[in-house]
Amino acid sequence: MLELSDWFKKISRPLPWRENHDPYRIWVSEIMLQQTQVETVIPYYHRFLEKFPTLASLAKSTEQEVLTLWAGLGYYRRAKNMRLGAQYLIKQEGKFPKTKIEMLEVPGIGPYTAGAILSIAFDLPVPLVDGNVQRVFARYFGIREAIQSSKAQKLFWQKAETWVAKAQSPRIHNQALMELGSLVCKKGTPLCEKCPLQSTCIAYKKNWQMELPLSKPRKPTQEVHWVSPIFCKRLKNGKTVYFIKQNINTAWWDGLWDFPSLNKPLDAQWTLASLLIREKFGEDIRISPLNHARHSVTHHRIQVAPFLVEGKSLDLSIEGKWLSLAQIETLPLSALAKKIFRQLPLC
Repeated sequence: MLELSDWFKKISRPLPWRENHDPYRIWVSEIMLQQTQVETVIPYYHRFLEKFPTLASLAKSTEQEVLTLWAGLGYYRRAKNMRLGAQYLIKQEGKFPKTKIEMLEVPGIGPYTAGAILSIAFDLPVPLVDGNVQRVFARYFGIREAIQSSKAQKLFWQKAETWVAKAQSPRIHNQALMELGSLVCKKGTPLCEKCPLQSTCIAYKKNWQMELPLSKPRKPTQEVHWVSPIFCKRLKNGKTVYFIKQNINTAWWDGLWDFPSLNKPLDAQWTLASLLIREKFGEDIRISPLNHARHSVTHHRIQVAPFLVEGKSLDLSIEGKWLSLAQIETLPLSALAKKIFRQLPLC
């Protein structure tokens, strides 16, 4: 696969995590890049390393500090596990292990991340398979199995192990594979004329590029409608505060802060929302509609109807905090909460 490595040396992007081979920085970048585009990750990467420049600094952090910097990247368990992984490594003399078996014992590190750190940081012949590599292999080897299937996954890892074992530099080879999938062997229409492996690619020879990789049917997207009462009150000192709660043990945005939402969801008849709010929180309140907020997460399309709710005495039976806008802004907010936060007026 010398042609692949030579190609990478010529065209590789000058990404910030490629400036050195520090395993900590490579780890941070690889965790952030999971399910996230490079362009989105770069500013988060810089901010994260500015706050936590070393493994030790991340290990000493609080979960809230990490989630605040992570807010907006999604898949927040990645951030939580990375912090736990840093604490684990500090207890192991503060060094990254150099074997796959030991690396897989670190919280938050799976086979792909282990392969990325070991090969890119230490130039060890350890395979890795991510979405880009799956796409390259499915086309190059003409694999007509759904890429999520156990059969396809086994083939991908076997091919990756065989290729990296023959590479002059596992560091260059593994990065080249991922770069090829990202820049050339793209989803949809690949740029075959720019591919260094074109002459030996089965999909190219059989004109299967647009068919592969095969995938299992996606789960249908579910529409979800919520009503979110944004409770607001003015204190005796004239300060305006809003009520906000933390998500605990939730499927989405666990550990992040959110405005309340009613347990009883509504359909598209948003005019019923004020009736529902008054039924739950009393008649002696003033309700003002805010703009709807929309967000997609894990096969769900969420639409929230937020309402500013003011009252002389709001005694809520919900665990949370009354905070000013400035205080709320410092918290790790869910993506939906951020969209609502931006339009909040002073009471």
